[in-house]
Amino acid sequence: MGEESVEGVEFRVLGSVDALHEGSRLRLGGPRHRRLLAVLLVHAGEVVPTDRLIDALWGSSVPRSAPQMVHVRVSELRAALRAGQPELLTQGGGYLLRVDDDSLDARRFERLAADGSHALADGDAARARAQLALGLALWRGAALAEFADEPFARAEAVRLTELRHQAVENRIAADLQLGRHAGVVAELETLVAEHPLRERFWAQLMVALYRAGRQGEALEAYHTVRRLTADQLGVEPGAELRRIQAAILRHDPELEPRPTAARRIAGNLPSALTSFVGRRRDVVAIRGLLRTRRLVTLAGVGGAGKSRLAVEVASACRSDFRHGTWLVELASVPQPNLVPSAIATTLGIREHARRPLLDIIVDYLATTEALLVLDGCEHVLDEVARVAERLLERCPDLRIIVTSRERLGITGEAVRRVGGLGVPPAGVTGVRAVVRADAVRLLVERVRAVQPDFEVTAAVTGRLADICRRLDGLPLALELAAASISAWGVDQTAGGVHQPFQLLTRGSRTAPARHRSLRAVVDWSYRLLDHRQRALFDRLSVFVGGFTVDAAVAVSVDVADGEAGVLDGLARLVDKSLVVIDRTDPATTRYSMLETLRAYAAERLVASGAAAAVRTRHAAYTLQLVRSARGQLHGRARAMWLRRVAAETGNLRAALAWSIDQRDAATAVRLAGLLYPVWERNGLYHEGRRWLERALAMEAPVVPAIRALALESQAGLAAIQGDLAAATRAVDEAVALSRQVGDRVGVARAMTTAGLIAIYTDDLDRAVTILDEALRHAEGRRGGRWPAGYALLYLAYVATAREEYEQARKLLEECESHLRAVGELDGLARALMVRAVITWRTGDQAEAAELLRQGLHHYEGLSHCWVLALGLGIAAELYSTRGDHERAIALLSASQALRDPLGVPLMPLLAASADLVTARAGAALEASATERARRAGRSAPADRVLADAVRDL
Repeated sequence: MGEESVEGVEFRVLGSVDALHEGSRLRLGGPRHRRLLAVLLVHAGEVVPTDRLIDALWGSSVPRSAPQMVHVRVSELRAALRAGQPELLTQGGGYLLRVDDDSLDARRFERLAADGSHALADGDAARARAQLALGLALWRGAALAEFADEPFARAEAVRLTELRHQAVENRIAADLQLGRHAGVVAELETLVAEHPLRERFWAQLMVALYRAGRQGEALEAYHTVRRLTADQLGVEPGAELRRIQAAILRHDPELEPRPTAARRIAGNLPSALTSFVGRRRDVVAIRGLLRTRRLVTLAGVGGAGKSRLAVEVASACRSDFRHGTWLVELASVPQPNLVPSAIATTLGIREHARRPLLDIIVDYLATTEALLVLDGCEHVLDEVARVAERLLERCPDLRIIVTSRERLGITGEAVRRVGGLGVPPAGVTGVRAVVRADAVRLLVERVRAVQPDFEVTAAVTGRLADICRRLDGLPLALELAAASISAWGVDQTAGGVHQPFQLLTRGSRTAPARHRSLRAVVDWSYRLLDHRQRALFDRLSVFVGGFTVDAAVAVSVDVADGEAGVLDGLARLVDKSLVVIDRTDPATTRYSMLETLRAYAAERLVASGAAAAVRTRHAAYTLQLVRSARGQLHGRARAMWLRRVAAETGNLRAALAWSIDQRDAATAVRLAGLLYPVWERNGLYHEGRRWLERALAMEAPVVPAIRALALESQAGLAAIQGDLAAATRAVDEAVALSRQVGDRVGVARAMTTAGLIAIYTDDLDRAVTILDEALRHAEGRRGGRWPAGYALLYLAYVATAREEYEQARKLLEECESHLRAVGELDGLARALMVRAVITWRTGDQAEAAELLRQGLHHYEGLSHCWVLALGLGIAAELYSTRGDHERAIALLSASQALRDPLGVPLMPLLAASADLVTARAGAALEASATERARRAGRSAPADRVLADAVRDL
């Protein structure tokens, strides 16, 4: 049970900058490491550009290698913080330190100070004092003490200091309300001496002295502050000080302590039975919206926690609305015409025989400052829209929060989408990192409510994260999952969560019927759809990871009156929170469904009897998309198409699985063969080979050219992973198939791959023989330029390995001619990288560095693991020959860290270069320096290591 409080790093800025783990201070390194941490904490949760870090670390004395030194300092700081599993990330040209609200003392202070301020406004002085005292106890000195006057910290230090003064003022105000006037006099005398122009401290001192029977001293305090303001500002004291002086002179009873019971605020908000987890920023943001907008709709799928969020916001706003905050529950209202009756009942308004009820409600609210929460409106949406519009038009000080699965769609409405709670990123398994996610915090807290000894250990964190991800972080689903864990354990729940509608059925007995199981929640939304919307919703379940409009049309056009019908239906599903718009890529609008909704829709699709036909259409559309993309991967639009295909990863897998399960070899083999560029660029070698093996193992007949292409793909992936026997078998079959049908370009393409395999076996003579034959088959034939270009590129590899540099240059010139003609930019970039090696070895280091930059520039924004490893190896050789052995070892280490998880060995000619670099470093460096360089290379993303190295060449 203790992991959440002791694990991870506690960061402190309310005093000197510090970091603790399990109560012990961490050794951060030298002054610059502490300064670096201070900058990152000032901007916690934001990306801090490298340039800003350089300015903070070195000011006007910036060293030439400052960017690389920043990278090194960040790596060292990350290592120093490693015990607490910090999220110190490299992002977008800078660095981001992700810190949750409980890990940074400044954020804890702000939260406690805000809670205390709200309690004070509500009249709950005891709670206000307790919260404010806890917050102030976090201060150990001046904010960002050693850096408070530095440009990067000055504004934040001033802000925090002002918040501290306000918190002290509020805590003393609470003490005065509680009758503790005698105990604060000495403290206030010190405070007015330290802050002589802060009038609230003087006002509090005057009140405290008066209540302590020291009227003369209270008046003397007024005269003192009056002299100060006159001397220093040339003005009289403020109105509040003058009011208190007058009240003292007339012994006004108003100055006496008031009863400390919290004042009662009108309204009917329920007291929470469970804690509110997460969404603190949502509460703050919605409160901010209510200051400028009079109607805020919280829209989201069922079970997202809209009602609880609305009540929390309303509770936080109670002191803002002197005539009350009211919750009107509409989910149980069976007919639209009963909406005004529900509002009237909540407000205690009686009907009148001769007046419309809505007119009576309008008159009642016309002069009030009140907040209405209209909860659960989706089934009576039109009537709620009519009523809300009328109320807002006639009641100028009224504010309304609406919760619904669909927006009202009226003028002045501000819509706040409510989704699931934050879930752990895929691949994150550390206890601290997992329990940091709000979804996991909620799940664990609800389990512990029933099972207090439940512990979050390394053995269960992965499964807890899987449960939360699978349930989309939806609070209701997590509450139901917690009941399942309490009954059957984590393993059983995690295993069954892939069928959530069968598993999650143990809701609260007192909850509304629609919230007692996950199925009931979705049934409620599904019943509100017409038959065409239901059919479209069902068909969209075939998409995994999202879809485009074109894709939706391809699988649904038969049930939605053509393309226009699909577009209209899709828009309505978005409005009803059953489909989500994803605008991550500005070039393409995508849509997606929450996994829980997709599982429900898939059940409905199967029940309708249309599942097989729709999935077959999905596979056909996916194949056509990949065929179109494959034709664009060699031109200027390749980056866009690669992103487009990468976004379809889930759909590619689904289409492959369906085609194989249905024994549709024609689709499966063609699709698997066409996907080679995606798997090769993204390092999905294992996955690509598995799909190809399954597709090629089917005995159904396939067009020889299509099978040959799939075999070439299989051979290429196997070669990259060093499985040369498998690569040879596949490529030999591809050559034989192409010869069998007289496809000489197919022969040339397969033999080019065979030549690369020979290079991997370090049989350079055989590689030359095979590649020369590939050139003869490709020569002068339509479609032959691509295999010819790559055959020449691989021959240039061989010539470079043999140190035949002039021959390599001639081969590259001919290679570039072919590849340029077909727009094959990948091959041209690799040719530039080979030229960089040749040019460096022949003495022109500046030109070589520029060639390497140009070659790698082509891959910016693309994830291409093999080329990245190649670039790291080349850069290591370049730095080694310059005598920068630590940098060279770091580059090799980064290459190895990238390749090892993918099972990718170095090509022999690159391995020879790496051996030479390692030998030189061994002779020049001490073992500690070599190990430090290796750690630096492993600790940062490989693309960042390479980009920094190339920039500094």
